[in-house]
Amino acid sequence: MSHLSPLLWLCAVSAAALNSFTALDPTGVYREYLDALDKDTPAITAFFDAAQSGVFPWTVPAEPEPEPEPLPPEVSEPEPEPEPEEPVSTFTTVDASYFDDALFLGDSHTGGFHDYAGLRNAAYFTKNGLTVADAAEKSFVELNGKKVTLAEALESRQFGKIYILLGINEIGGGTAEGWAAQYRTLLDLVREKQPDAIIFLQSIFHTTQKKSEESYFKNTTINERNAALARLADNRTVFYLDLNPVFDDESGALRTDYSGDGVHVRAPYYPRWRDYLFQFGVVK
Repeated sequence: MSHLSPLLWLCAVSAAALNSFTALDPTGVYREYLDALDKDTPAITAFFDAAQSGVFPWTVPAEPEPEPEPLPPEVSEPEPEPEPEEPVSTFTTVDASYFDDALFLGDSHTGGFHDYAGLRNAAYFTKNGLTVADAAEKSFVELNGKKVTLAEALESRQFGKIYILLGINEIGGGTAEGWAAQYRTLLDLVREKQPDAIIFLQSIFHTTQKKSEESYFKNTTINERNAALARLADNRTVFYLDLNPVFDDESGALRTDYSGDGVHVRAPYYPRWRDYLFQFGVVK
């Protein structure tokens, strides 16, 4: 027995050491085994449980799996903002008195309107052969016995409405974009001098089919420029008016029985233009 006592003592010491080592778990390999024990079970049990699984003090502990991040609270998708609505112009039917404070600016087409449409209560700044560029730069308006520029004439009186019709006289040269840029310059001039006026950009009239085919007054070119002109309107203070439905035939050309030269309408038909404008009044 005396020979066994040191051995028993050694076993007891070793068991105590293993129990303490496992409980302290300096390497971290026993963490999950210790967590599985009841509070009254000695820690050394975790040592043997781990050994059965092939885990020893020199085993590299597995990295703990990261805690999953909490999902953010469910957020409903914001409602898409509505697209801005295109400005909608509200036209109203008017009579001749609507034009008491109106100005018509243009070339021979507008000159014919002055002579034959029966709307003499409006003011007119016209010149045969007038172009967009010349309207912005040249002295062509008769005022107090002398010719003045459009800028000077517009300073003499404030108008409630301004109707512009130009473009046929430069239809044979340049591009629609270049022409529209000149028109923009003219429009800016008119707006600067007449900040409160409603401005109507009237379309270039089509020519007859024969005139379109045999000259540079081509309706395809006129359509390109009218499309560029329409883009200058904002439908708030500047409006585009397509006049061609008044005088076109079914092919989209000026009716031959309405015109003597293939470009201008005959005198009896100008009141149709006037009556068409009566349908497109804009009242602030």
